[in-house]
Amino acid sequence: MGEMTFKEMMQRLDEITSTLEKEDLELEEGLHLFEEGVGLIREARKRLNTASSKVEKLIGSMEEGLETVEFELEAAGETEE
Repeated sequence: MGEMTFKEMMQRLDEITSTLEKEDLELEEGLHLFEEGVGLIREARKRLNTASSKVEKLIGSMEEGLETVEFELEAAGETEE
């Protein structure tokens, strides 16, 4: 099997989390799943950092006059007045 996509890594992390939370596992199996999850998190973080750097470079290469604007996500259920 080739390299996992980011989406596949997130799905696998969900599976690992569900298994660790719900099942009565042997210590060795739980440790193996935990180690796999840590590896996936490290790879995901690396990919996110790479993507962030690319975005920053692209924004930096654009014409001057563009500015970044901070925004806050609204909490679920809240509406603007």
